[in-house]
Amino acid sequence: MDTGEGPVGAGVAALRRRGERVTPARRAILEVLSATPEHLSVDDVLGRALEISPGLHRTTVYRAMETLGELGLVTHVHTDHGPAFYHLAESLAGGRHLHVRCRVCERIVDVPADLLEDAARRLRDSVGFVLLADHTALAGLCAQCAQAGGVPQAGGTSPDGAG
Repeated sequence: MDTGEGPVGAGVAALRRRGERVTPARRAILEVLSATPEHLSVDDVLGRALEISPGLHRTTVYRAMETLGELGLVTHVHTDHGPAFYHLAESLAGGRHLHVRCRVCERIVDVPADLLEDAARRLRDSVGFVLLADHTALAGLCAQCAQAGGVPQAGGTSPDGAG
C-alpha cells in the first residue's frame, strides 16, 4: 500500500482533503491504475483490485470507480465500440493526453494533448464548434497493423480509405 508520495498517495490525500472516505476499493483502484500504463476496462480493474483486496464486491468497485471519476481522480475514454477504458486523471498521472485506438489489435495509445490543436482551432473558427477530444479515442490502425495490411473491424475503413 502506498501511503507516501506518488499517484496513490496523492489520490489518498485528495480524497482526505475533500472529506471523502479512503475505502479499500478506492485505494485498490488507485493502486491498480497507478501500477500500469495500460487503459483498463472496469472488469480489468476489478480483477486486479481483487488481487490487492480480496473479497471486494463487484458493485462496490463499480461505485468506487464512478466516485473516483466524479472526484476527478480517475478518467475514462470511450472507444468506437465496447466498454470504456480507465486510467488515472491528469492530476495524478502528470499530464493531459489524447487517445488513439487500433481497430485491428484494439490497443489504445496515448498521444500528445496538443496533437489536434490545429483541427480544433479550424472547427472553432469555421463553425463555432469547440472540440473536446479527451474522453474519446480516435479509431484507426496502429503502425504495426497498417504495415501488416490489417483489416479493421466492422464499421471501420480499410487502410486505403476505400470503406
